[in-house]
Amino acid sequence: MSQLVFFSSLLVIAILSYLISSFEFLLIAIIVLTSIFLVFAGLIHLLKKLNAKYFKIPSLILVICIFGIGVSLFRPYEKAVTETGTLSEKLKYAYETDQKDRKQLRSFLSYFSDLENRDDIRLAQIKELRREDTIKKSLDKFYAGFIYHHSDNSSDYKIASKLASEAAESASLKDNYQVQWLRKATYDRYLLSKGKQEKYNTQNSFSIDFE
Repeated sequence: MSQLVFFSSLLVIAILSYLISSFEFLLIAIIVLTSIFLVFAGLIHLLKKLNAKYFKIPSLILVICIFGIGVSLFRPYEKAVTETGTLSEKLKYAYETDQKDRKQLRSFLSYFSDLENRDDIRLAQIKELRREDTIKKSLDKFYAGFIYHHSDNSSDYKIASKLASEAAESASLKDNYQVQWLRKATYDRYLLSKGKQEKYNTQNSFSIDFE
């Protein structure tokens, strides 16, 4: 790999990593696959000498991908909430940024993460919206319930469970897997917060979590 190709690749990966949410997870997958290749190549090399290119190119790919992951850690978050639009639009926006935040690697690295603060901002807005108006639409209740279940106390989990249950009872959402999952997950989270055993087994490490 020539120097021009190498540095061009660095630039392209840097741009993609900065602009595309979740791109870093693709890079992690490439790193894993490349690392596996290098391990096998190393084992084969012990038995039969391999050409240096079998190690050089994968190693450069590793460097490029690691660089891209580093760049992705500085990708800015979108605004956590929006102050414009209808009640439904505000709830939907809060839900969407909640999900997008959890698709960024930086959210899971304490030094780079602002996830906890952003969850607090979203929850504060939802609470204010509930004080100002009644959340009536089933899908709105789902959005609000999702934000509430990212709180850290029993009172909010109880509200999350109530909203999620009401959303799940809607005929239009009865076959929506994520809505039905939230109904179970919020109730389990509430039970655990009260020191009780969960009912649906959604909070253990092996459950499928749509967060």
